[in-house]
Amino acid sequence: MTKLECVIWLFTGACNLSCEHCYAYRFRGAAELSLREKLRLAKEAGELGVEYVNLSGGEPLAHPHLAPILEALHEYGVEKSVVTNATLVNDRVLELLSRTETYPIVSLDGPREVHERVRGPGTYEAAIRGLKLLLERVGAASVVAAVSKLNHGRVHEVADIAADAGVDGVALIPVMPAGRARETGVSVEAGEYLGAVLRAAERARERGIRLSLWCTPWAPILRLGLRSWFCRVANVIDIAPSGDTLLCDVLDFTTSSVRGKSLSEAYREALNHPLIKLVAQPPRLPEPCASCPLAGSCRGGCFARAFLVKGDFNAGDPLCPKVAQLEVPG
Repeated sequence: MTKLECVIWLFTGACNLSCEHCYAYRFRGAAELSLREKLRLAKEAGELGVEYVNLSGGEPLAHPHLAPILEALHEYGVEKSVVTNATLVNDRVLELLSRTETYPIVSLDGPREVHERVRGPGTYEAAIRGLKLLLERVGAASVVAAVSKLNHGRVHEVADIAADAGVDGVALIPVMPAGRARETGVSVEAGEYLGAVLRAAERARERGIRLSLWCTPWAPILRLGLRSWFCRVANVIDIAPSGDTLLCDVLDFTTSSVRGKSLSEAYREALNHPLIKLVAQPPRLPEPCASCPLAGSCRGGCFARAFLVKGDFNAGDPLCPKVAQLEVPG
């Protein structure tokens, strides 16, 4: 069996905010694993040699189970990160993240008026305060910006905010039509995202900070040297608050569950699921994907986005400039 290297754990659906684009909004009020089950999962991840666990939500910092889970993972030397809106950062949180060597990733969607249009009044100052405290007391942090119709024209300004705060890395992630974004209609389109990426890359170069792209497997066609990460070809499992393992954390296709079985058993079951096989090794790809030089690595791009927009996992990533027939500069 292929070694499990990474766990993307939607730790909770609970959150202190109600952001316009949140894909995890669909988990609000959903049943969660018990603390005992979560601790077992953390222990099994450590024993399996999982290298990296990312905890997101919802807002993990608001959950009473976060501390024991991070402590359990820390005992096994597992690399960890927490995605947070940073509005709940306090002394207790700072001590916990520092002691367990957990890397914080702060959500920041633009300057004040843009960020608060997405996340609500007062959230910008709270996030900046939290970010600065994390940098000061934990010693490191990065920023992620969710690119949507609400901020695509100004998301490059996040690079300025991050650089001024002393952050050395910013990531962009495109908002998909899932969760609350399906209701609000704020998911980003191909031209909007391409423009946002190009402007952000230029600003990041000017400010001397690293820019990476999440959920953007076709990034190499831009020839900008940006870091990107792609789940189709990664040894990863996505886990919902309920313990269900998901084909993707923005989709509700269940491939197994860690409730009632071990992480190893759930991972083996997921690997053998026909949908996993369908997206990992697409039987066919449309043009321009089939003849693209990146076909072997990109494999048609984001299958979740293709399904949400086109109803077909292997229909080609709707945000890819080639698929969208957009001109790529350079």
